[in-house]
Amino acid sequence: MTRVLYVGGTGEISHACVERSLAAGHDVAVLNRGNRSELLPDGVESIVGDLRSDEPYAALGGRTFDVVCQFMAFDGADAVRDIEAFSGRCGQFVFVSSAAVYRRPIADERVTESTPVGNSFSAYGLAKLACERTLLDAQQAGAFPVTIVRPSHTYRTRLPSAVLQSEHQTWRMLAGKPILVHDDGDSMWTLTHAADFASAFVGLFESGATVGSTFNITSETALSWNTILRQVGGALDLEVELVHVPTDTLVEYEPQWSAPLRGDKADSMAFDMSHVRSVVDGWRCEVTLAEGLRRTAEFGRARLASGYQPDSAVDRLVDRIISEHASVV
Repeated sequence: MTRVLYVGGTGEISHACVERSLAAGHDVAVLNRGNRSELLPDGVESIVGDLRSDEPYAALGGRTFDVVCQFMAFDGADAVRDIEAFSGRCGQFVFVSSAAVYRRPIADERVTESTPVGNSFSAYGLAKLACERTLLDAQQAGAFPVTIVRPSHTYRTRLPSAVLQSEHQTWRMLAGKPILVHDDGDSMWTLTHAADFASAFVGLFESGATVGSTFNITSETALSWNTILRQVGGALDLEVELVHVPTDTLVEYEPQWSAPLRGDKADSMAFDMSHVRSVVDGWRCEVTLAEGLRRTAEFGRARLASGYQPDSAVDRLVDRIISEHASVV
């Protein structure tokens, strides 16, 4: 039985991977702060450890694992920590990076693992890239068995959103308020349900032939933001009013929107999955967008029903932008 440790394990992507791994018959352990242990499936071992502490892996003792899946490393220092902690203690270390590492604007019609990296608009993307490089340097020196995985926009409990965070956009939709969309809404975007990501993710380390390699894991279907947001509305059983505002104008109103827009959503992103399919034979996405959004909408409604309220200052800003730019198309 394969012994797998998930660092994280209850997040938007990692929870589905834990479920898939368990279904594959793995001996699964999850290390995190234990705040959401009730979300773990039966049969998963919960190990409590705080990655912000001086000894984040102390609870592991001297245990070894066939595979360690790292969802919670975000800069080069985290990568150094993991190399020191797991060298000689795992057969494969799978680092979950991000498609945010790819340089913007995207020049390729479809993104592959060889698309140029170095996203100057995204501090998050640059930090993930620093992790990748530190880990791969150690692997190339023969000191660490790493595999890099790059998801793009993967969803499970949070409905896809354009300018605002998911809950805030969902709140506005249910309140019948207009929704901001960057530019003309025609940039193409790729959404992947976490269950589809998980089937490829677990297949990669089961193959035993991926150490030293990098893999994107996404759907190959790209849709415009206009289409996506209308389908999100459909999953909530309502029609949405979209107001289009240029990205540069949005960033003038709120500079914090620069990274998620200029560094991500304002650029068209479509992917070629040939590389992952060369290793995980027969893999393809099976959850349709309509079905995925329907499942996710249930989580969204539940969050709002639990008493969610948006940041009132941000909501007033959105109303102001819409009132001043409602004619922009």
